[in-house]
Amino acid sequence: MCVPKKNKRDNNDLRKTEKEVAASGSDGKAKDRASSKKSKKGASSKKETGNASQKGDSMKVSKQMGGKGKASVEKWVQRTLDMGVQKLVEEFRGLAKWTPEGMTVEAFQANKDKNRYQDVPCQDKGRVVLKFAGVPTDYIHANYLGTASNAQRFICAQGPLENTQFAFWAMTIQEKVECIIMLCNCIEMTKIKCHQYWPPVQNEKMTFGEAPNVITVTNMGMRKMSAEDPCINVTTLKLEWADGGNKTIQHYQWENWPDRGVPMTKLTATNLLSAVRGSKFPILVHCSAGIGRTGTIVALAYVQEKMQAGEDCMAMNELLKELRTHRPWSIQNEFQYLYLHRVLLAYFLEKYKDLFASCLEGENGAKFQKWCEDYKAVTGGD
Repeated sequence: MCVPKKNKRDNNDLRKTEKEVAASGSDGKAKDRASSKKSKKGASSKKETGNASQKGDSMKVSKQMGGKGKASVEKWVQRTLDMGVQKLVEEFRGLAKWTPEGMTVEAFQANKDKNRYQDVPCQDKGRVVLKFAGVPTDYIHANYLGTASNAQRFICAQGPLENTQFAFWAMTIQEKVECIIMLCNCIEMTKIKCHQYWPPVQNEKMTFGEAPNVITVTNMGMRKMSAEDPCINVTTLKLEWADGGNKTIQHYQWENWPDRGVPMTKLTATNLLSAVRGSKFPILVHCSAGIGRTGTIVALAYVQEKMQAGEDCMAMNELLKELRTHRPWSIQNEFQYLYLHRVLLAYFLEKYKDLFASCLEGENGAKFQKWCEDYKAVTGGD
């Protein structure tokens, strides 16, 4: 072990008179008192700033939602707490295999080599039709899914295969996509869930297609979405294609959402949607099959927007049918259905608890606690 040597000083340099020591002690105490006051003032100021910020956010949300929106949320919360976890599970199981009446899947059947799972069809209605130069066919396993304000707000897609990477990027360019949300890892539990369709290393490039219809993708840099959500990696990608075309997009990859399960973080989903909400063009969302995790995150945005507009969201099973009319089999199991409810409860009753405090009055406080305990027991989430 290395012990630092003491500097040699003259005894006179180290000697202090009693008067000096007393003065020093007195000054020290005075400084400590001043420092303590300053610290308390700083802590108080920080707390006030935090509270002011939270109140400001709540006022902003309240203004956005309006009276009808707030009432819609309050009714939905009451329904969710009254039903409890078990009844919601039963509600989902009642339509677990529901698909749109008259659904056709001709393009899916004609392009079997472009489908990741043969038991997850892509319906013809509302599918993305490719028109980009160089694609072998107009087919890709992807459907538009609209919201109240935008008929093509989302594109729900399967994770690219090796032979559909060019088609995937062609769709991104064709549809003017600015944000891609990836909700899986390329490999999960030793199984390939998605091909590595983008360069994972900064300054690295990948090229797709054949001349003259080539698409080049360059990794311009990476970061975590936020300190609160380190599970989401954000990569800036530059796309270049024939005739000098180019654009920059943001790629968001959520790394710890288990297949057919639920992630531990409650508000990461709403934070992610907030990050991409500014885009005016379709937001491209995919996992592996493009229905479970993808359907869940899109359902969250779908319900949030309806509530904000003051629309009735009491019949969640009917809303699920609406989603599946656009992308069949969206939300694969009861765990994901429960997670949708859990995130919304956390968003309204925890993040904006001052705005929706009335929702937890009376016996509802105990109901909410019981709901959360049952959710954790059933899903293993928080």
